[in-house]
Amino acid sequence: MTNIVCNNFKIYVLFAVALLASYSPVFLSSYAFSDDWYYLFSSQTDPASIFKWDVLSGRPAYGGLRYLLSFFISSVDSLILLRLLSVSSLIILCCYFYKFISVSNILKNTLQRVIFSLTICLLPSFQVFNSWSVCFPFVSSIILAGLSYSALTTLRGVSGVMLSALLITFSFAIYQPTAMCFLFFAFLDTCLTSKKIEKKKLIRTFAMIFFGMLMALVLAKAIPLLLFSETLSRSNITIDLIGKIKWFFVEPLKNAICNFDTGRKALSIIISLGFILIGLKNISENGKEKVFLSFLFAIAAMTPNLLVTESWAAYRTISALSLITTSCFLIGLFFVIDKIKYSVFIYLLLPVAAGWLAASNIKEGFSSPQQKEYALLQAEITKVVPKDFDGTLYYRLNSENLPKIAKSSKYDEFGSLSLGMPWTFAGMAYTVKKEAGMNFTLTESPVITGNDNCAGKCIIIDAQSVLAMK
Repeated sequence: MTNIVCNNFKIYVLFAVALLASYSPVFLSSYAFSDDWYYLFSSQTDPASIFKWDVLSGRPAYGGLRYLLSFFISSVDSLILLRLLSVSSLIILCCYFYKFISVSNILKNTLQRVIFSLTICLLPSFQVFNSWSVCFPFVSSIILAGLSYSALTTLRGVSGVMLSALLITFSFAIYQPTAMCFLFFAFLDTCLTSKKIEKKKLIRTFAMIFFGMLMALVLAKAIPLLLFSETLSRSNITIDLIGKIKWFFVEPLKNAICNFDTGRKALSIIISLGFILIGLKNISENGKEKVFLSFLFAIAAMTPNLLVTESWAAYRTISALSLITTSCFLIGLFFVIDKIKYSVFIYLLLPVAAGWLAASNIKEGFSSPQQKEYALLQAEITKVVPKDFDGTLYYRLNSENLPKIAKSSKYDEFGSLSLGMPWTFAGMAYTVKKEAGMNFTLTESPVITGNDNCAGKCIIIDAQSVLAMK
């Protein structure tokens, strides 16, 4: 027993070192992206608005966490704290993954379990969670989802069901897509083990995730109406089910199949599909019905996305699906690697390559372009606006013609511009004002579109002229 605890501790330290190294750009560089700027601005001007927006989004626990930490957010540098919290949560999740698959006797040996746990924690979904400061609680939502599944399947009686229900509700109250990772743990426990399928356990599993989704609906509709007498349209149920099914194959499934390739190249899809099929063949050896269940868990994991009108397959919304598809991919890859002479070397190469890709994606898609973009805006404001100017500063935005400043334009948030979004300018300008000791003022909505002009004592900063200075 002592040796097991000691070995596990060494493995956990390995996870910590590997993940801290892979995600080092998120805490070794100072930057903000998109909603980070709104969060930074609101934290210093109106913290209560943060909580209201998240309650309207059906995420009261997320709003509560963001509200509490808003009192520690006063500069771009302070956002590093949130990203460190996210990476720390991921280290805990990685250890939990390892313990879960070890107890369930999934995979052949310790090496495979270590590589599996570490590699899936380097997926693009986790890269976004750790790179984007406002996403700091999302990994915690996955941990809660895993604990909910464990409580449901290991604790007996009503206490296990009640605890599971409480944990899954809290997970949904942070972020709905990550709460669906409950089904990823069910997939691991049901499809990747040699155990026979227990129908009662399967029914309890789907009943609990249905309960969680029902609570998510209450959080998104009933509570906002009760507190603020309004809801957000993006949580409306869609009537175009055929269109959403087509969307599932073209967007979310394609992104998930590509695993670590955020460029979503055709070659990546072909290679990945090959290994996934090999993985499913291995899964079928423990029962062909487990292949069917693998597909069922994958589709069910995207149910909330398929039901609502919003159709944007962001990496942060497909974490559950990605974990399932990448697990099948890794099982197939492990099968092939075992046939190769220098298998240990290749096994060790996998997390190194995934870690390098993660660090590269974060540098090129987040930290570097965001630092450059802010520097350009700072230079433009200090150049155009006199230091003693006490009038109002506005920002002219025409997002259709904004140039790109990232080295590579990949899917989703990677390589996106903050200045192309109307809610970011207030936070960026407010930060420039503080750092440069300027006196201009900002309205609640300082963005002007088209050829409109401002009235009174004011200056307009043009988005295209800012980014043209690159």
